[in-house]
Amino acid sequence: MASVNTMKIDRRTLLLGGLAAGVAPLLLSGCAPVGASASSGTGTLNWLTWSDHFSNEQLAKVAAATKITGRPKLFSDNADALLQLKQTGSQFDMVSADALWVKKYRESGLIDPFDLSEIDASKELYAEARAFPFFQDPQGYLGFPFSWSSVQIYYNPAVVKTPPTSWEAITDPKYKGLVVAENIPTDLMAIAGIATGSKSPYALDANGLSKATDYLKALKPNMVKLATQNSEIVSMLASGAAAIGISNLGTDLRVKTAGGPQIEAAYPTEGTIGFIDSEMVTSHGNNKPLVKKFINAMETSEYIVQNFKTNGRPLFNEKAAQILLNDPKTADDAKRLFMGNPEKALAMTLKGPAGDQQAYTEAFNQVFGA
Repeated sequence: MASVNTMKIDRRTLLLGGLAAGVAPLLLSGCAPVGASASSGTGTLNWLTWSDHFSNEQLAKVAAATKITGRPKLFSDNADALLQLKQTGSQFDMVSADALWVKKYRESGLIDPFDLSEIDASKELYAEARAFPFFQDPQGYLGFPFSWSSVQIYYNPAVVKTPPTSWEAITDPKYKGLVVAENIPTDLMAIAGIATGSKSPYALDANGLSKATDYLKALKPNMVKLATQNSEIVSMLASGAAAIGISNLGTDLRVKTAGGPQIEAAYPTEGTIGFIDSEMVTSHGNNKPLVKKFINAMETSEYIVQNFKTNGRPLFNEKAAQILLNDPKTADDAKRLFMGNPEKALAMTLKGPAGDQQAYTEAFNQVFGA
């Protein structure tokens, strides 16, 4: 787990088409080659994803029902995952990605379109989720829509007395060592761009990058950690190791469930970014014939309801949304976290690749690479 003083994405490795620094070429000792088991619909599926896309109990149940063993490997930054997939070739069968990154995968020849209607679980999706323009391709749909969220500031009011309603507010020296954010360099640069007035945070020019870098330099002393997964932000806020988190919708619920203090949300006046994530079929995966069957089992409303209860951010399964909204135990949270409002997902500045990824990497490393 990288601290704010050790995290670095190395420009040289990017130029060579290798992995981001600190991410070694992946060798999965148990990767099953394609063969009779995969062609018959059973076997092992290797999956690059985030920790909130599954639970171990869910994987065990799906394995029992389908004879497909899902083997997830976690990543934090979309750029890391794309580079890992390039590096490891056929080792991964499925990969998760945010919104505008999906087209980048397609342009790079790393994923295959598919017929969404061939996955029965897609019938449970909101209509909006079946028509996202950035998932559409002449040969089919590019990703099975999963969840979405804006990224905002969460804070412990017992420690942070004034709600930090702007990105600038969390650079105040009084918050030294109190802030935690996910280790996603491209998105942190984009947030810094929004904080310094950019309307195109993923297409910063030299002047915009300079301003964004200065913002992150001001923020760095306040950063206690760059978290490897969103779940680490939750645990740090729950334990008191951090008092401010840059995090997804529902973080307050998750901190409460973890036995932590009451956490409040603050929405930056400058605006923010957000994600719409999905599951994609890799082009070269040894066992990619298993992916659609696996997605169909993983994405049913039963599991999506539980995922919401665990991770507390909106998902695109309409059947699950109705269950949650009609249950008195979950209705208030489901309404507050927009389970019934998928259209709000398109009101955000969506996460995507930087216009000049190398420049973003270099700027980020100026701050956190030392």
